[in-house]
Formats: sequence, C-alpha cells, structure tokens
Amino acid sequence: MCVRRGLLCCCLVYVISQPPSVRAEDAQLEATQFWELGQKAMQQGLPDKAIGFYERSLAVDRGFRRSHLSLAAAHLQRKDEPKACAHLAEYLEAYPENLTVRERFAELLARLHHLKEAGSQYEAVIAAVQELPVPAARGLVACHTRMVELAEANEDSYCEHLHRGIGLYWLARKRSALGDAGEELPAQGLMCKAAAELTLANQERPDEARPCWYLYLVWTQLGQRQLALCRLRQADATAPFTHLTPAEQRGLCLACQTCAADCPR
Repeated sequence: MCVRRGLLCCCLVYVISQPPSVRAEDAQLEATQFWELGQKAMQQGLPDKAIGFYERSLAVDRGFRRSHLSLAAAHLQRKDEPKACAHLAEYLEAYPENLTVRERFAELLARLHHLKEAGSQYEAVIAAVQELPVPAARGLVACHTRMVELAEANEDSYCEHLHRGIGLYWLARKRSALGDAGEELPAQGLMCKAAAELTLANQERPDEARPCWYLYLVWTQLGQRQLALCRLRQADATAPFTHLTPAEQRGLCLACQTCAADCPR
C-alpha cells in the first residue's frame, strides 16, 4: 500500500511539474487520437462506437470542438436530431464563421419546429454573406426563401413579405448581371415584384427600417429617384430603433452621405 501511494505521489508531482502548455498539447494529441478512432468507426458504419470515441476525445480535451461536429454527424446517422442540434450549437460557438454548418443547424432547428431559433440562424448567415467582397446572390436568395417559408409556418405576414421582397431583389440583381438570357421574367419585372412585397411589409410595420432600405435599393435600380429618396429618408429616420445588419447599416450611412443634399442627417 505504501509503495502504491508513493508511486501515485510521484505521478502527481510529475504532472503538476509539467508546464500548462505541455499538458495542453498532450491532451490535444490524445483527443485527436480518439477522434481519429471515431472517424474510422464512422467509415465502418458504426455510429454508436464512433460516439463513444468522440465523447472520450472531449473528456480528455473539452476544447477539441471538432468532435462536436463529428458527434452531430453520428447522431444524425442514428436519426437523433435533437442531440445533433445540441452538438452543432457547441461547434458553432467555437467556429461561428462556418456558414455551411450554420445553415445545416438552421435546417435541423426548422425540422424540429424551433422556428424562431431557425430564423435567427438564417439571419446570421445572411449577415455573414453580406460581408463577403461580392455577396453571393444565390446564397442570399436561398436564405431569404427559407425565411419566407418559416414566416408562412409561423403566420408572420410581415416577415413573409419582407424576405420575399429582399429575395426577389437579389434574384433580380443576379439576372441583371447575367443579362436576363432565357429567363421568363426579366430583372425589371422581378424588381417590380420586389417593390410590391416590400411595400406591403412597410405598410404592416412603418417603423421598421429594413423594408424602406430595400425599397430605396429597388427604386434606385428602377431609376425612380424621388421614390428612392423618400424611402431613404424613412429608413434613415427609423434605423436607430430597428434591426439592420451591419452591412445594411453601412450601406444606409453611405447612401445618406452621398445624397446629403436631399437627405440631410
């Protein structure tokens, strides 16, 4: 018994004497090894076994967030969507910039009827895509389309009109860039439809800045300067009290500065 106690004390002294960076590296290495074993189990079609390895990797190193993504995949293979959602949320805390995973997370939330949470995730994707050097119109159209479907399920007519209008705006921009070749409805027609939807959203909530901002963009594209300036003023007046993404806020400020003579701040 004394010998065992002596060995235990020696081990503890050795562990404590190691610098924190060394202990962290050892933990990460061991976590990686368990994760790799989990990956092999998944390739063999053994999700239950894989889950055990992934959980052991996290037990060794809680910061090894890659295992949360792998756990989500394993639980999805087992048709356990609630657990998959929980692990995707953990993963996104560490890697919020992974938009593909965030969209998948939003889809799972929607399937589980967590409509408000799903909408928040799609809004986060929209805000992130807008920050790209050239916004990916296809990705924005898809996200706004899903927001329309969520709004319909939630019987939220304002969000339905708003996101349908924004989606039509981006679709029109895309078609305009491609020259409308072979399309049934040209870009100008889509812009008019966008204006109609955004006007309905503005009528439902006149104190919201977002419909007005996109109406400004739509009317500008259609060459209707006075209508555009009117909506710009309204967007500028309501912006401090409502939601706009960072990119939309910057766009509004720049537009007001450019049109300072017509839209004094």
